[in-house]
Amino acid sequence: MNPDFVVPDDLAERDQWVLWRLEKSNGREAKVPYSVLGHRASSTNPSDWCVFEKALAEWQLHPERYTGLGFVLCKEDPFVGIDLDDCLTADGVLKPWASGIVDRLSDTYIEISPSGCGLKSWVKGHLPANVSGVRIGDGQIEMYDHSRYFTVTGRVFQGAPQEIEDHAADVILLYERLLQSKSKTSWPLQPLQGGRIPYGQQHNTLVSIAGTLRARRVCDEAIEACLQIVNERQCERPGPRVHVSQLVRSSRRWGATA
Repeated sequence: MNPDFVVPDDLAERDQWVLWRLEKSNGREAKVPYSVLGHRASSTNPSDWCVFEKALAEWQLHPERYTGLGFVLCKEDPFVGIDLDDCLTADGVLKPWASGIVDRLSDTYIEISPSGCGLKSWVKGHLPANVSGVRIGDGQIEMYDHSRYFTVTGRVFQGAPQEIEDHAADVILLYERLLQSKSKTSWPLQPLQGGRIPYGQQHNTLVSIAGTLRARRVCDEAIEACLQIVNERQCERPGPRVHVSQLVRSSRRWGATA
């Protein structure tokens, strides 16, 4: 157990924590959630959850009983958990099929899963429905925003920040592409650096960038300068500059209603 277990404040400040341990189920090991009271926890029953400090203390007191901590996703919180299963090689190198999403979400919290072979990314947004087990390359992707819990290791991936950023547009884009790509092996999102943003995806990409920058209190002039560069240099078919300017002006209203 890591004595300096640290998680983003956005998660630590919510009373949605459980413990978990590995148990045999139908011949396979399963990560079973537990309440600090010692009984199995439900991902739909808030009475089974607790504050971060209480869960951490119980784990520290009984490290032989529990494997780690978990966070329950529910409709009342603003989070979406994105699970990239088997996206790392045995040497910890990111596989090509996962590079797009990791690049796209590099400004938000990403950690290494308990197995050491996967990554979990935390963003702010909402899903039309949970998505489980979509095969991509030699791994798979799952996305949840309610009625599930995620194990939390605190093992930050490649210096990822301890903040959870708003990627509402990316979440919806990924959701739609995963539903369309269940039988495909190609990765549905393009990385923002070193690659071209396909025509048809550029609006959502620019919207996401604008929202992230505005959430960090970047001024309008800087937001527009950034978006104009991305539009001109990385979009497969750059749109008119005036459209980018209009998008920046529209993003003021998003910030006012967020």
